[in-house]
Amino acid sequence: MFGFCRILSIRSRSTAALAAAVLVFTVTPATAEKVGTITFLLGARGDIQVKPAKSEVWSPARLKAPVMDGDMVKTLVESRCEITLTDGTIIRIGENSSFYFVDVNLKRQTRQLKAELPQGESWINASTAKPGKKDFQLKAPTAVCAIRGTIYSVTADSATTCKVYDGKVDVGPVTSWSTSMPREPRGGPPRQVQGPVQVAGPFQVTLEEWQQIVRGQQIVVRKDGKFAKSLFDQQADSTDEWVKWNKELDAKAKK
Repeated sequence: MFGFCRILSIRSRSTAALAAAVLVFTVTPATAEKVGTITFLLGARGDIQVKPAKSEVWSPARLKAPVMDGDMVKTLVESRCEITLTDGTIIRIGENSSFYFVDVNLKRQTRQLKAELPQGESWINASTAKPGKKDFQLKAPTAVCAIRGTIYSVTADSATTCKVYDGKVDVGPVTSWSTSMPREPRGGPPRQVQGPVQVAGPFQVTLEEWQQIVRGQQIVVRKDGKFAKSLFDQQADSTDEWVKWNKELDAKAKK
C-alpha cells in the first residue's frame, strides 16, 4: 500500500508539473523576430527610447542592442538614432521623431518592411542592402512611400515631404497602405527612366494613384491629399545639417 501511494504521489506531481509547463507555454507570447541592430546613437542617455510591441514601457536605447519586429523608437530634441537592418538597409531617425516597425520579415524571398513615421524625419538607405526583391513601405501621416534600391528622406509634420537622393520612390495615398507596392513593368528591353520633371501648379491634384519620383525630385503631400511634385535645389539641400550628416555616414558605410 505504501508503495502504491508513493507511485500515485509521484504521478500526481508529474501531472501537476506537466500542466504547469503547458500553462506557461500557452500564456507566454511568441518571441518577436530580430529585424536589426542599433548602430549609432547621438544624444544624452534617455533622449532615445525604445518600446517593444504590446508594452507601454519605454526604455533608454542602447548601442548594439537588437531591434525587434513591432518595436517603436522615439527621439527627443538634439538626438538621433541609426538602425541597421539584418539585410543591410540603414534607417536613421532625426530629432523629435517616432518610428514604428509595424511588420518586418527579411527572411522571405521578397523581403518585407512596413514601418510608420508618425512624426519627425527619417533617412533610409536601401542601397546598402543585399540584392533581392524588396517590398519596403514607410507610412507617414499623409502618404505612403514605397522604395526600391534607393536613398531617400521623409519628413512628417503637417504635410509629408519625400526627397530622393538616389534611385526612385513610389508615393501613394494612405489608403494604399494595406496593399503591396506597385510592381515594376515585366519583360521587354531595358527602358530609359524619365528624369526629374517640374510639375506645374502645385497642390492642384489629389493624390489618388501612385506617383514615382526619382533622384533630385521631391513630393509634398498635404493633409487634404493634394500634392506637389518638383525638383529641389540639390546644392542648397546639401548644406542642410541633417542631409550633410547622413551623406557623410553613407560615405563611411560604403567603405
